[in-house]
Amino acid sequence: MLTFILVYLSIYGGMNAYLFWKAQRAFSLHGFRLFVLISCLILMVLGPILIRLMDRAGMILPATILSYIVYCWMAVVLWFLSLGLIEDIFNLLVRIGSHVLPSAARLVIPARPGFIVIALIIAGACVWGTIEASAIKVRRVTLITPLLKSGSMPLKVALISDLHLGLIVGRRRLIRVLDLLKENQPDILVSTGDMVDGIAPHLNHLSRLLAAYRPPLGKFAVTGNHEYYAGIENSLTFLRQSGFTVPRGQRIDVGSISIAGVDDSAGYRMNASSMVDESTILPPPVHRRFTILLKHRPVVVASSRGRFDLQLSGHAHGGQFFPFNLLVRIRYPMIAGLYPLGNGADLYTSRGTGTWGPPIRLAAPPEITVFTIVPVSLKVPAASGNPNLHGVV
Repeated sequence: MLTFILVYLSIYGGMNAYLFWKAQRAFSLHGFRLFVLISCLILMVLGPILIRLMDRAGMILPATILSYIVYCWMAVVLWFLSLGLIEDIFNLLVRIGSHVLPSAARLVIPARPGFIVIALIIAGACVWGTIEASAIKVRRVTLITPLLKSGSMPLKVALISDLHLGLIVGRRRLIRVLDLLKENQPDILVSTGDMVDGIAPHLNHLSRLLAAYRPPLGKFAVTGNHEYYAGIENSLTFLRQSGFTVPRGQRIDVGSISIAGVDDSAGYRMNASSMVDESTILPPPVHRRFTILLKHRPVVVASSRGRFDLQLSGHAHGGQFFPFNLLVRIRYPMIAGLYPLGNGADLYTSRGTGTWGPPIRLAAPPEITVFTIVPVSLKVPAASGNPNLHGVV
């Protein structure tokens, strides 16, 4: 943990130091104004640590207020670093070019106008990103399979992921999610981890809302890394009080399908109780029940291929916002949407239903996904693509 804190302080502190340097070049602050800027930047760097301490101490209101400020600032700093470096590289190239063409020197962007333009762009991105993050979209996927009995009715499975219930994502967001679920009337609700993003005992009032929603064939959830960060036992208690069955290294028959689930690998790394071995719970390659694998991270294990029909994952948030999405895509190439794996199997990675950190999204809208699993005997047209395979809306 100490190593993580030191790495965090070095990287994030450096990003804020860069912003300070740019602000000082633009405005040449002195005296009280300089003191205020330095103090605010130090508070922003230490903010996530202070929020965690206040959350653990039960200081919910001040922790919530500070969360909005500190986590929005994270997006501001990341965007400022990206745009500021683009400006600096442009100015560097112009200065180099001015040795050959002296008149090019007038293209150098002055410090103050450059800072103000970047600030205005970031302000606009914050407004747009906040609006996008609040608008949950319902995506619909149709899957046609020979593994449902002929004549059986289509089965609707709703997926939520990465809701991150905590200081920022709370009651209002959860009620909106539940309203959308009720409108779509799924037979089964599944969650692929990171339901909580805080100290789970403080979220008991939200568990009662979740518990009141009862789809006909039940609710199933697996753990994500944030369940472990919040304390795995408290998180499991929250999930179960919310009415979820938690398949930890288990496969359960539900109606005409099977649902298998494993814990997130964060538990293994943290030496906490975890069941991450999916090889022991998946059926053999030749199986007769449509099998869904719930797994937080969108990673397909080679030995599991052919042993499930649909893997549902989250974790990546679709990148959430630029430029974070570029880094996430490197680590998780199957970052969002439906990915055919061959032999009739698919992986679907949710963009997430909530937000982590900044309550902001850009080009990665939050979503609930409703899968309609249809037997081949029913001629239900897919939304797009080959109607014998699947369709997505």
